[in-house]
Amino acid sequence: MGGMRTCVLTGAGRGVGAALAEKLSDSWHLILLARDEQRARELSQLFPTADVVIGDLSQPEQVAQAVGDFIAESDIDVHGFISCAGIEGAVPVSNMSDSFLTDVYAINVLSPILLTRTLLPPLRKSRGTAVFVGSTAADLVFPGWLPYSSSKAALTKAAQVLRAEERDIRVSIVNPGRIDTDMQRDMAAKQDREFDPSSAMSAESVAWSIMQVLEAPADVVIDELTITPFK
Repeated sequence: MGGMRTCVLTGAGRGVGAALAEKLSDSWHLILLARDEQRARELSQLFPTADVVIGDLSQPEQVAQAVGDFIAESDIDVHGFISCAGIEGAVPVSNMSDSFLTDVYAINVLSPILLTRTLLPPLRKSRGTAVFVGSTAADLVFPGWLPYSSSKAALTKAAQVLRAEERDIRVSIVNPGRIDTDMQRDMAAKQDREFDPSSAMSAESVAWSIMQVLEAPADVVIDELTITPFK
């Protein structure tokens, strides 16, 4: 580890999170979240210098406890937290199951909030940075997008309130538009429409943007960043 700063990152298994882990792994000590033993082995192979904590984000209290216990046992400082994990939520309210809505909110809203609460003491100590990855969908209205859009809107408000409460850490929300990821393709398929990759940003480009927020000069905070495709 040497003198590397430490960052807790969720969502490193695919998409933007995987691209972020790739970009950060040379200059940061990463603590990655894995939902089970198999994913933990996969992440350890992909990012051998990272630590991997097993915790299912659909169980917010348990995953926050697992991360808190690991940090306490390891006695390491934490300088950054990036909440990049998320699940799509494209389904009409009339067809929406209770368990589906519960999972969307647990993963997209409650886990980021409870993980941040767990990480507040070390982040305060390091005057670190918490970055929530939201979505432009928080401000858009599409039929069938109530679970996803409302969860991202809640995450945005959470970041704004945390920023007002926590004066010793930087809290940012990054809202990407359409990204060429499996999630976007899944959402398009559920709505019986074709996904056009030429209209989307690459995961690597969005990861680069998030990295700029994390590594901004110490005397500034990027409160909110919106990233949209340039075509």
